[in-house]
Amino acid sequence: MSFIRGRACARALGHTFVLACVLLAFAAGEVRAASVPPDFYGVNSGATLLNDPASRMAAFATMRAGGLSFVRVDASWGGVEPAAPVAGVHTYKWATYDHFVSDLALSGLRWYPMLGYSAEWASSSARDPFAPPAGDAGFASFAAAFAGRYGASGTFWADHPELPKLPTTTYGIWNEPSNPTFWHGAEATPARYMSLYLAARTAIRSADPQARVATAGLLDSGSVDADSYLRMMLDSAPAARSQIDAVGWHPYIGEVGGILASIGRARTTLDRYGLTNVPIEISEVGWWRTNSTATQRAAWLRHLAATLPYAEMKVTRLMPYVWTGDADWQITDADGSLGQVGGAYLAGIRDAFAPPSDVTTADTASAATSHRRAHAPAKTTKSYGARVTRTRRTNRSKLAGKPARPASAASHNYLKLGMVQLGRSAITQLRNIDTRPATPGMTRAVL
Repeated sequence: MSFIRGRACARALGHTFVLACVLLAFAAGEVRAASVPPDFYGVNSGATLLNDPASRMAAFATMRAGGLSFVRVDASWGGVEPAAPVAGVHTYKWATYDHFVSDLALSGLRWYPMLGYSAEWASSSARDPFAPPAGDAGFASFAAAFAGRYGASGTFWADHPELPKLPTTTYGIWNEPSNPTFWHGAEATPARYMSLYLAARTAIRSADPQARVATAGLLDSGSVDADSYLRMMLDSAPAARSQIDAVGWHPYIGEVGGILASIGRARTTLDRYGLTNVPIEISEVGWWRTNSTATQRAAWLRHLAATLPYAEMKVTRLMPYVWTGDADWQITDADGSLGQVGGAYLAGIRDAFAPPSDVTTADTASAATSHRRAHAPAKTTKSYGARVTRTRRTNRSKLAGKPARPASAASHNYLKLGMVQLGRSAITQLRNIDTRPATPGMTRAVL
């Protein structure tokens, strides 16, 4: 059976069968019913590469040689516009990003930017970058200026005719509003996020009419139900649903089986709202090193890379978190070498393009059965009357309502370029499905 028929089965019998239908389709050898979408593979690069020009060219060369087309990293509003406009005139500082985009273009890569967070002067909550901005206008102006700089008709490309022209084509708006670490405060609701997304999309399209504007990647984990958040977003703006170009999704929900089921829930929700042509972009996915071995992570990532393009859930992008700069999550080794996990990702890309007979059953199936979530009992919830099996952590830890401030001016500047330093691992805890001890120091953040 094809997965199209499998999804019809899932709608009739309930979401519990989404994963079963996907795996049956894979087992039947029908994973090659479609082709890999163009520019499917990318990676979250990490702020280390943004801030270290000396090392990034070698990393970019490895990415491109391995089949990657783009790099996701923050486009920081506060970093570009550190001061409020004067008499309505905005002043933007592009130098750091100009150098970054230049090196990407020389390497044959595009930038997939995550536009956020609130500039301190524009935040709705006392200089807090993770509170919504006080109104949409300032952020929309930044988004339009960004597209006017790096988009298809951007001034950056006019200023640098010597570079291969590889403009930004897809823009992500904010990061994980379903995660209170990155979207909090009295105004931080799904409806408020949709208002910000729609304003930014309109602004970007005014400067780059052919742009695709994706929603923020929604965190889906054992503690955070992204599917529920997505439905609240869609319910908040019925007349504007047709303006959604793509939905970002962050399925931090165990091994490959759980990830496919998570994506299946998103696909079913979009279909039920009539958004059958809206693609899903996996703008983050990964596994915490403390709770998995390198062999497991390598098997899961290779399997996901090889099979996700053929799952027929209209997934158009895959961006593992993270190439470097975050020891708990990165797919390369500490010395910067590709290592077992990074190498497995590139092997999975080769598998996806290889003839089916060249990909062994062990390659495509081992990750789906290699590890079960023994420490995470299941609970049953309801979504539109269907049974949904979700996994929860055995002990949920409460999150601080607000991240700790960086301790120094240096780390404050680092924050403006995309990294946040917290006093405890709130972000990591949200992503893990088993009970974890809190880990002090640098924690997972979108870069």
